[in-house]
Amino acid sequence: MGKRKFSCFEVILIVLFLMVSTVAVVLIALMATAEDVIKDDEVPEVPKDFVPQCPIIALGERIDCYPDAGASQRSCSSRGCCWQPLNETYVPWCFFPTNHGYQVMSEPSYGKAQLKRLPSPSLFGADIEELTFQAERQTPNRFRFKITDAHKKRFEVPHEHVKPNNTDDKLNYEFVLVKNPFGLRLRRKSSGKVLFDTTIGPLVFADQYLQLSAKLPSSNIYGLGEHVHQQFRHDTNWKTWPIFARDAFPNGGTHNLYGAYTFFLCLEDASGKSFGVFLMNSNAMEVTIQPAPAVTYRTIGGVLDFYILLGDTPEGVVQEYLELIGRPVIPPYWALGFQLSRWGYESLDEVKRTVERNREIGLPYDVQYTDIDYMEDKKDFTYDAVKFRDLPQFADYLHAHGQKYILILDPAVATSPRVNGPYASYDRGTKKNAWVTESDGKTPLLGEVWPGETVFPDYTNPACIEWWADEYERFYKEVKHDALWIDMNEVANFKKGSTKGCAINNLNYPPFTPNILDGLMYSKTLCMDAKQTWGKHYDVHSLYGYSMVLATEVALKRAFGNKRTLMLTRSSFPGAGKYSGHWLGDNAANWNDIKWAIPGMLEFGLFGIPYIGADICGFFDDPTEELCRRWMQVGAFYPFSRNHNAQYYKPQDPAFFGADSLLVNSSKHYLNIRYTLLPYLYTLFYKAHVRGDTVVRSLMHEFYNDSTTWTVDRQFLWGPYLLITPVLDPGVDRIRAYITDAVWYDYETEERLTSRKQHVEMFSLRTN
Repeated sequence: MGKRKFSCFEVILIVLFLMVSTVAVVLIALMATAEDVIKDDEVPEVPKDFVPQCPIIALGERIDCYPDAGASQRSCSSRGCCWQPLNETYVPWCFFPTNHGYQVMSEPSYGKAQLKRLPSPSLFGADIEELTFQAERQTPNRFRFKITDAHKKRFEVPHEHVKPNNTDDKLNYEFVLVKNPFGLRLRRKSSGKVLFDTTIGPLVFADQYLQLSAKLPSSNIYGLGEHVHQQFRHDTNWKTWPIFARDAFPNGGTHNLYGAYTFFLCLEDASGKSFGVFLMNSNAMEVTIQPAPAVTYRTIGGVLDFYILLGDTPEGVVQEYLELIGRPVIPPYWALGFQLSRWGYESLDEVKRTVERNREIGLPYDVQYTDIDYMEDKKDFTYDAVKFRDLPQFADYLHAHGQKYILILDPAVATSPRVNGPYASYDRGTKKNAWVTESDGKTPLLGEVWPGETVFPDYTNPACIEWWADEYERFYKEVKHDALWIDMNEVANFKKGSTKGCAINNLNYPPFTPNILDGLMYSKTLCMDAKQTWGKHYDVHSLYGYSMVLATEVALKRAFGNKRTLMLTRSSFPGAGKYSGHWLGDNAANWNDIKWAIPGMLEFGLFGIPYIGADICGFFDDPTEELCRRWMQVGAFYPFSRNHNAQYYKPQDPAFFGADSLLVNSSKHYLNIRYTLLPYLYTLFYKAHVRGDTVVRSLMHEFYNDSTTWTVDRQFLWGPYLLITPVLDPGVDRIRAYITDAVWYDYETEERLTSRKQHVEMFSLRTN
């Protein structure tokens, strides 16, 4: 069949899709019993002298026994591991034997078992000899298991939404507990398929090094973050992804970024059956994905607290996950409009000039931001009385034209006085002992951020939350605005650890450091032995942004009451979407970053933050007119649609390019389409809020029975019915788009498309 060239507008094909309802498969789930799920394997006597058992293991199933640098035959043997060098780039030469790990000692019941470490050398020291394994049948589709020290309490994430639960309903899964070495297999009851099999590698549980591996049934793995994943489906060729909140540029490397997300989704096969895995752990970690396919978690603290969630479809898994961590906030309707921002407005007059020139060209445009420029010396809860003299009235100026105003706050608070007197916000916080302290628990830790020397609020401290809410309410009364943007909350620090540096101890320099950016725990943040109310910064670092979100929610409710508002955060953790949206950080004006924004949006849909978008036209560097035009076109269909760029670069708001420019005409065209479709977009957010649906989703979520969709990540859907296919390369006016086997219509021409389940060529119309 020949390819037909379909007429479409240049960057976006939006099509209406008439879906045929699929018949749900009814699972017959029977209640599992201890007798059903426990294997009575014999527990052999452990030999006195440890000798690693190194049978032939498929290369893709080797579990790395030397994740740190410097593996050699001697160092590998010292860990009791197997050494077999190969002419392979990524396959580990040093790998675990089959007699490493733990064994089940007590006669287990469904809910609990005692584990004892098998005699073997240690990887990083301080191995814990006795552990407790505990399982919970949380819902028919959600299974939890936790492994922790049998005798000593360890840090656990104090999540405000995730709670223990047990159900007596019939289960759609069953698990098998293997006794020696300890392992767990979770099966889907309807098919018998093993979804999560930890017998592929040993359990390692030391004070500062925890490791668990699991074999998966499919290589269709999506999620884990926050990173720049250059494709939506993971590459299983021995890729290691560190997870630890960091102020870092999303430039396409494998390093860790602003948030911490240990959730991934696995599509089992073309039936749509899927499952998700969530590890409730906030310590620094890395996750390796290998060809088996298998996943290995290496974390340096806390406990192993896993949730496995089953679904008949990928959407069903996300819904189950969001029931666990909290379903997302529904933004106010106005927050779905187009938004303008930049860091680098020199005065309020410049902001007004930007607003007015975009009004004059008739740009659909609802929200204007100001970044830290508005502050007095970049101090929170202040404004520059000279350059931004009329800021208290700015919101009224915007409201008169139906627009909204959003400003920014950072967590770091200056210690220096204001221009004309004391800095009352700092003084009040000091009186309330609101700051993160050094290891002594008394002395406020000092760092440096935009305003110079700073302290850092401890948002896990109730006294700090009260201080933050009070300061915000005072400022809101002084400078009227409509919503709040919080930034730099990884937490970012321009000093390494503190102005004093960090002590040499096993928190700041743990026995094993995951493959995080810079290879130093406290780089660009606080010393790990700093103290907060929830615990040591070593344990709660990746929760800093989440705790700030919770505190800011208290502040917003105090200031706005029942009036709907919006919060936008840079750093996040599972559950933050219950209150906040997110943007993909400090990207750059290049053709790679416009592409990588799509997998980023799709992932945050999985993570429970559907109010998501990238800085349109790029944050750093000056975009070409073509790049900015293409980005305005695709950005018109980001759920969070904001053009934002950095200080010292040229303005990139549409009107800057000229009232009659191609960019302006194109931007108006596609933004008008967005505004026409806002009722549909708002409905999608409502469904996300009440049911846990994704808003932006991949084709795989709707057409999982078509294997071609499993890797499509240059197109995306709004819900089930609209398909967006952007131009993402320079000098291009024709693109290949995948059309699935469904009834589709071209949005602008209303032409019914005849091609199905194939790639088609699309080309541009005259004006765009």
